[in-house]
Parts: sequence; C-alpha cells; structure tokens
Amino acid sequence: MTSPAAPRLPNPVTLFCCLAPPDYYRRPLFSEREVFCGPDCPTVETGDGFASLNTPPGEFDLPAIVACLPAHQRPELIVVKADATRRNLPRGLDRLPGTKVLLVGDSHHFTSPLRTLLAYGAMENFDAVVLDHTRQHAHAFLEAGFDRVYWIPAVDYALRRRDIPAVPDRPLTFVGQIGAFHPWRRHVLDRLVEAGLPLVGMQAAPEMAADIYAGSQITLNVSLNGDLNLRVFEALGAGGFLITDALSDDAGLERCFAPGRHLATYRSPDELVELVHHYLDHPDQAMAIRRAGQAHLLEFHSPQVKRAQFHAAVFDDRVDPALEVRGERRGLSALPVRGAGFRCRLAAYEALQRLQLTASRLTVHAAEGDGFAADLRLMVRDLPRVAFAAPADAANPDPARPVALPLPPSAARVRDEAVALLPWPGRQTDRAQTDRTETNRRMVRLPGASILCPTASARDHAEASAYLAGWGFAPADAGSGGAGGILFQCADVLRYAGRSLSDPDLAAELAPEVRRARLAALEPMLQTPDQMVGVAQLAARFRDNDLAERFLLKAVGLDRGQTDALAGLARLCVAGGRPVEASIYLAEARRAAGLAGTADPAPDLDAGALAAVAGGHPGLERYGALFRQATAPSTGRPRRILVVTNLFPPQEFGGYGRKLWEFSAELIRRGHAVKVLTADIPELARPGIAGTEDIEAQVDRSLTLYGTWKSGRAFIHDDPAHCSALIRANIRRVLETARDFGADACLVGNLDMLATEFLDPLTREMGVPVLHCLGNQHPGYAPEAAPRSPLYRAGPASGWVAERLAAGGYGLSATVIHPGARVDYFHRAAMPSIDRLRIAFASLFVNYKGPQTLINALAILHREGIDLDCTFAGEAPDADLAARCRDFVERHGMTGKVRFTGFLDRRGLSGLFARCNVLVFPSVFQEPFGISQVEAMAAGLTVVGSGTGGSGEVLRDGVDGLLFPAEDHEALAGRLRSLVKDRAAWQRMALSGRDRARDFTVARSVDRIEAVFEELIGMKSDL
Repeated sequence: MTSPAAPRLPNPVTLFCCLAPPDYYRRPLFSEREVFCGPDCPTVETGDGFASLNTPPGEFDLPAIVACLPAHQRPELIVVKADATRRNLPRGLDRLPGTKVLLVGDSHHFTSPLRTLLAYGAMENFDAVVLDHTRQHAHAFLEAGFDRVYWIPAVDYALRRRDIPAVPDRPLTFVGQIGAFHPWRRHVLDRLVEAGLPLVGMQAAPEMAADIYAGSQITLNVSLNGDLNLRVFEALGAGGFLITDALSDDAGLERCFAPGRHLATYRSPDELVELVHHYLDHPDQAMAIRRAGQAHLLEFHSPQVKRAQFHAAVFDDRVDPALEVRGERRGLSALPVRGAGFRCRLAAYEALQRLQLTASRLTVHAAEGDGFAADLRLMVRDLPRVAFAAPADAANPDPARPVALPLPPSAARVRDEAVALLPWPGRQTDRAQTDRTETNRRMVRLPGASILCPTASARDHAEASAYLAGWGFAPADAGSGGAGGILFQCADVLRYAGRSLSDPDLAAELAPEVRRARLAALEPMLQTPDQMVGVAQLAARFRDNDLAERFLLKAVGLDRGQTDALAGLARLCVAGGRPVEASIYLAEARRAAGLAGTADPAPDLDAGALAAVAGGHPGLERYGALFRQATAPSTGRPRRILVVTNLFPPQEFGGYGRKLWEFSAELIRRGHAVKVLTADIPELARPGIAGTEDIEAQVDRSLTLYGTWKSGRAFIHDDPAHCSALIRANIRRVLETARDFGADACLVGNLDMLATEFLDPLTREMGVPVLHCLGNQHPGYAPEAAPRSPLYRAGPASGWVAERLAAGGYGLSATVIHPGARVDYFHRAAMPSIDRLRIAFASLFVNYKGPQTLINALAILHREGIDLDCTFAGEAPDADLAARCRDFVERHGMTGKVRFTGFLDRRGLSGLFARCNVLVFPSVFQEPFGISQVEAMAAGLTVVGSGTGGSGEVLRDGVDGLLFPAEDHEALAGRLRSLVKDRAAWQRMALSGRDRARDFTVARSVDRIEAVFEELIGMKSDL
C-alpha cells in the first residue's frame, strides 16, 4: 500500500443516514458540513439548522426528512449505512439531487443479509457501493450488476490514539460482545480460559476501550464471522498489541497489515493459546510489534486517509491498487444477473455463512459433478471453516461416529457440523422418479441436521418443502420468501428417525449397528410416553427386544396408565419366558384400559394361561390380593344397615360424602342390605364422583338441609323458625325410615345442616345401634348434648380426631374408622420415573388447603432452575384465590410448568396420579385425615405433607414421605429439593409409601365397621 499524500479534501454538504447514535462516529466523518440522521439519532437543532435528525425505524421517505433541513443544509452527498436488520432503509433517493452512496453494513450475519442489501441497493439506484469491513462480499455486488463497488477498510472508524506505556498493567484482555450472535467468539475465548490463561473479558465505552487496549500486554480479537472488524483499527490506533484471527485473502486483513510485523494472527484456538503463551513470555517482541502496528495505522489508515480514500473513490473513481475489488468476480457471471439461479446461490452462501457461526468445522456433502456445488465452492472460499466432501455413506459408517442424528446447530455449543446439498428432482418423469428414489437414499444417510435444497421454481420449492416436512425438516427462515427456503433444518428428530427406520427399503440402507445406535440416540430427546412407545415399536420391528423394553419402561415411568406400553411389556415378558412379570403387566394394561374406558390393549394374550405357567408365584398372589373384593360379611352375618348423611355422591362438597359412598358400596358387596338416607342438592352434583358401581337404587334423597355452601363456606337460612321446621321434619323422616326399613344398625356420616337430635331416640327408644363416622372434631352437637346411649359409638377419622373429642369433653366411646382409600383403584404396579419433579396438588382450591404455600415453593425452585412441572387439580370455590395464584404463576414465568385443571373426577384423578411422582399436601388447617395422601401413595407417588391434624398419621417422615411445617413455603421447597438431590432415598420412600397405603383400604375400614356393629348388636341384648 502506497503512503498517501494529504490533498485538499472535498467538503460537500453531507447527510449520513446511520445505524448508531452520532456519538459513535468521529467528526468530521465525510465532511465538515454533515448532518446525521437515523432511528438512533436524536433530533438536535443548532442555531441555523440541525446536527442530527431522528427517523422512523425501517423504511421511511428520505425527501420528507430532507425537507426539514434549511437550504444551506440540503445535501450534496447522501451516505446510507444499511444492513439486514432493515432498521435504516430510507426510500425515495431518486427524488433528491446529489451523489448517493450505499455504505454496506453487516453482511456477514443476520438473515438474508446479502440479498437484503442487494435488493435495497437496486431499488434506490445508488451511484456507488462502499464496503468497509466485509470486502469478501464485494463480488456479490459486482455480479449483481453494480458498476462502482469500492472497499475502504474501516472508513467510519474513530481513532483514539494513546501513548504506548512502557509496562502494560493488564496481561490479556478482550473488549466486546460475547452474546447470542457470537458463538464462535465465545468458543475461542473459552478455550483460553480452559488453558488457564489470565483472560479478562469486558465491555467498555469507546474511550475506556482505548485505554484498555493501550494498557494491555495483549489485546485479543475474534471476528464475528470472518469480517475485518473495526476492533483491529481501534486497537492498533490506541497502541495495543493485537492478536486477531487470520482471515481469508478476500477479507483483506493482510492487504492492510502484515502479520508478525504490525499484529499477530492465529488460525485455530489451539494456535491462539500457543501465541498468547509466547507473547506473554516475550513482551519485548510484543512491544516491537505494537509500536510498528500503531505507526503503520497512523500513516496508512488515519481518519484523514480514510476520508481521502472515500472521496477519491466516490467522486473521482480513483482507488489505491491495494484496495481494488473490481476484479473480484467469482465466475458466476454466466448466470442471469438478477435471475433465480444467482439468488439461489446467494441463499446457499448465506446459509453456510450462518451455519459457520456455530461450527468449528462445516462440511458440505455434495455429489461430484454437481454444477451448483461447483459454483458454491467458488462462493465460499472466504468461509475458512467450510469444506466439501462426498455424500455420507451410512451403510459403511465411520467406526468412530457410527450414527449422526440430525441435531440442529445450537449457539450454546460450537461443534463440527455437516450439511447435505440435495438438488431437487423437479420434473415428473421416469428419470425424476429414479432421482426421487436416490433422494430418499440420501435422506436416510444424512450426515447432519442441515440441508441445502436448491429448486428451479416456486412449484418445485413447494414440493421439496412438503417432501422434507415428511422427514421432519422445516425451512430455517420460513419468512424470508423465495429462495430463502433453501436451507432446511431438522425440526422433528423423531419423525426423521421414524421415517428412516420404518420403511424396510430405506432401513436396509443402514447397517444394523447404525439402526440400533440411531434408535438409542433418541432416548434423551423423547419427551412423551407416546413417543417412547413409537420408538419401542421400531426397535421391536428390528427384533431388538432389549432396546424396546428400555423405551417401554421409560414410557410407563412417565405414565403408568399407558396401555400400549404396558401391553408391549407383557408381550416382551412372554417372549422372554417371564410369566410372572407378563401376568402383572397384562393385568395393569387391562386395569388401565378399564379405568380409562378404552378397549382391551392385548386381546392376543391369555391371562389364565400366563397365571397357570406362573404357578401361584407369591409376588403374583400378593398383587392379585389387592383387587379381590369380599363377597360376604367378615363377621359372617348380613345386616340391614341404614346410612344417614347430609350429602351423598354424586352430590359432594369436599370429600366426606365419598367416604360414606365407599363404605355403603362395600357393605352392599358383602351382602348387607343398605339404605342411604340423605338430602338432595342437585347443584352440588359432580360427574364421576360417585364411585365404581351404581348404588343409586338404594339411595333416598328426601331429607332437606337448613343451609347451603357458597364460595367454600356454609350459610344457614335466615329464618330460624323455618330452620326448626326442617330439623323436625328430618328427625321424623330418619326415625320413620329406620322403622320401616327394619334397620339392624345405622351408619351416620356428616350431619351439618341436617339434624343430630334423632340420635338419642334412634338408640334409646328404637334400640338401633349407631356408628357415627366423624370427619372432624365437631360432631354437630355440644358436649352436654352428646348421646349417652351405650348403643352410640363415635367413629373418628383418625386418632387425632379422637383426641380432640376427648379434650373437648365429649366423653364418647370411640373406635377410629379411617376414611378408607380405594387402593385397588389407584394402585400402580410400576413405579413412576423420578427423572424430574412432576407434582400433583389434589384438593379444594381454598386458602385453608394451602395451594398458595405450594405456589410460593414452586417459585423458589423455578428460580433455582430445578426442572419441574405441577398440576393443581381441584374445584376452586375461592375464585379470587385461584385468580391470584394464576397471576402469580404468569408473572414469575412459570406458565409452561404449572397447570390448573379444575375439578377432576375419580378417573381423572387416577390418570393424574399415573403421570406424577409427588403429591404435595400443604393443608393449613388441622386435617381430620387426608385421604388423597393414601390414594397417591397407592399410585407410587411420594407425599410431601404439612402433617396437620390426623393427616400426620398417614406419613412417617423420611420413611413413607416427607413432612414440613404448615405455611412454610421455604421448608416445602427444601423438602422437594431434597428429593432431587437424593433420588435413591426418593425411590425408597415411594416404595415404602405404596406398601403403607395397604393399611388404609376401604376394606379394612369396613371390617372395623362390621365388628363395631356386631359388638353393639351384642350389647343390645344385655340392655
């Protein structure tokens, strides 16, 4: 480069439409009479005009902006800096006089950068095009038909000169961005940190950055994507010793500076590590280079030189030979200048440029003799990490890399990438069909997740897009239009794997070890049980039963109600000679189908034959015992039993009525004659709440309550006289029914808003024994009004309720009758996966049940990055609380992790428990018992509860589950966190809890009910 003279520079009135605030640029930039405008420019008036003007982002009418300027500021030169962000695209330049220059901004990243700038430049008919940091793209403008294309390196940089210190105070620095747009830069700098080098990365304002460059022993530069960025000029101008990445010859770095004399260059991260070690150990060499570099920059690249080069080129068409680019065409001139072929090749180049951002090496697999590939080779010579290779051969894989599942590039990790060039056979001929077959073969042997698919027409593009969608591929930039869809990336790895393995002809292209590796590699990507079943079916097709079983077990771990997975496991166990496991999996599959109301998933399997082969195995016997129901009284004597309660399913509020339904149904199954007397509140009916059989024929709903429930609270009618009349009518109805029915005994439930005064005459006058199941510490009467007949027995739901009754002075004879869980309904033989926290809340959504405690705990875990999801199931009488919780979830970014299902019937609750591994029972008030804990434990969930009241009798802390203090959300978060930290303990508690649930079955509670009745009936004869 020849040392420039210092001619007198033109000084036209200049309007610079820029992409940054004015303070970013030096003054003067192009002229001493210049006005800045742009979306980041404020409107600043001077005494006789404007220093800068604000413009709308995107496209705007430039003549309207110019019209705001006084006559002496009307531009003679308009310079527009534009890039693919499309934030600064002034229009209407042809309506303005003077010279117009397009200053090319970033064309080395973003979406469709070159095509965007070429299209914009053609629309506005600029007089000249100037590139400052992407010289390698000059050829695209020349081949697109622009005649006057110039390269003026760093034309708009600002010199901030510093004196070089004798002893720098920082060893190794990098100043600049290391964000989402800079994956390769982050990769390179991470390599230095891994090598133990004292790298300090930072961001700084321009003046401070210059101080850092001057004060550093070594300043690093990593181009974003092969561009000669401004940091090179800024660092050398400040007197820094610069180590920067070696760029392609087309980028022009070595046309400006001599490596080893003005700066140092590296070609790989490892070479950079060696260079840094060397120059830290040889500061004298670094000092000599930094001095020479600054001197060279001041002589050949000072702001005055840049301004002179700009004006010489724009106004006189004169350029220094070292800056000449007009011979840079790359042999594509035979293509129509603005035809589809040229745009298609530009799209392919831009795609590879984009992929290089996240690739340590990017290999393009293209067939020999492909003309498109030949042109592409010429175009990508400035992309140093791009190479070409023959199409991949998956039939004979590289032993070191037996399979390459198409995992899309990620900015989070730089790695070797591969892209297949797949020209589309468009014409519908026999030859095209042959080509399509070859295309299928190439698809099954894809080397990576990216495909370049050039097409000749819009119709071909649509066909290719549909074809590739069938393989799980989608356009990387679907919104860019036209040839923008040339790059396709895998959006559905499972679809690709399924397509490549489900077609026998295509699968035959793959070696057996490749097929297995391809299936096994899918495991960490599978998210749903259905996906796992699908992959298991593929594995079974290739007779890989071990892999099929692995995927089916994972499917069942996520959803124990997945009937296809359970049936598949049963078949695999049959094939493997494991009849006990086969019997249990088959029974679970049919149970799950029955609970879900679906067809038998395994009609081909004979449960009786399997059981015969199993030969009465103890494990199978223990499993079967869970589901055998009694058909005769445990005492041997059937009785006529009247059941009296205020609510009876399907009319329900809370869960107390369901307990009486279960007891009634079990008594009926055992041969007792049962009549249920209750109230009729149709608005409280809930579908699916009743139970597993229809016993409504035994229910008489002729009682009338003297109040109701609203928003979770009880309300008594306002008229006392009316309430008294209802009470008297209810007493009369109970006594008449007991007489007419000929009751041997009476099972009483909740009497709220019904009456309690019938208890004494029923026991004392009629001699009917009464067992009163008490769900809380308030039986409905005062201690002094408690029934004193020996035929009256209290049946508290827990030991805690019994203690509270005694402490309250009731003095009742009592036998604890646990509510009883349908363990046979909720039990799951397979345990849930403990891969992550999958939490259930199953209760009324009211304040005293503690959902707010769980919500707050989830927020803590979410902030800590603990993987979880949570489902809140339950009716929400407190609509305000539910709304506030939903709002909290949204504000804390947990919408994708937390769901609110509302009320779930028994089937829905069973299905929820089949998909979860933790039940949180955060009740605030003193719970009488907590039946949902037992149901969840039966399903294999680990219960984390507050242990209030009788609910603490279910869990043994650290054995069957975990306890935490009520309302302490931090403690709850800690308990949940502990499960994740010690998964072995989590698994042990889940197994123990499932066994513990057997202690609280409905059958055991009914055994006690029968025993109490026999005891009371026996006492009757002694009275």
